[in-house]
Amino acid sequence: MRNPSHHEHRGYVPTSEEMEERYQSTERVWSGNPNATLVDYAAGLKPGTALDIGCGEGADALWLKNHGWDVLGIDFAPTAVARTRARGVAAQVATFSDFSHEPFDLVSVHYGGVRATPEEVEKLERLVAPGGTLLFVHHDMESAEIAMPEWLAENLQELEAVELTRRERHLTEGAGAHHRSDVVLVAKRAA
Repeated sequence: MRNPSHHEHRGYVPTSEEMEERYQSTERVWSGNPNATLVDYAAGLKPGTALDIGCGEGADALWLKNHGWDVLGIDFAPTAVARTRARGVAAQVATFSDFSHEPFDLVSVHYGGVRATPEEVEKLERLVAPGGTLLFVHHDMESAEIAMPEWLAENLQELEAVELTRRERHLTEGAGAHHRSDVVLVAKRAA
C-alpha cells in the first residue's frame, strides 16, 4: 500500500483498496473520538436525519446517534463500515460518487474524498434537505483533486455558505494527529 508521508499526501486520495488494507492492518486507525468540530456545531442543532460521508470507524456517527440523530454512515472501506456497524450505527459500503439517497437534515463530511467537480458538488448539494445543513471540514491544505472548503464555498449553487473559518486541532493520537489546522465550511439550504 502506498503510505505517503505528511508532506507527500497533500491532496492525495487513497483508493478504497489502500484504505481497506490500512483498516485491516490495525485494530484502530483513528482516535476513536468524534471530531470536535462536529460536536461543537451539531450540539446546537435540533436532531433529525444525518449522513456521515467517509464515516471511518464511526466515532462521529455514534456521537450523532447518541444525541438523537437518525444517522447513516458511508465509507468505501468494508472494514471501516463493519467497525461502524459494530458500534450500533447504520452504515453502508459506498463511494460518494455511487451513493444515492433522499436528502438529510445534516450532511457531515470530515476529510472525505468529495472530488472538485461540478457533478460532485451538485450531488453533495442534493443530499441536503430544505432547511438542512452541510458541515464540510478538511485539513488546511491544497488539492486540485479533492474539494477543499474554500473551493466548495465558491462553487456552491444551491446552498448558501454561512461560515468559512480556520480551526486549530488538538489531537494527540490517531492517523490525523499530525494535522494542526482545519478549514470549516457551514452551508445551508433555504427551508
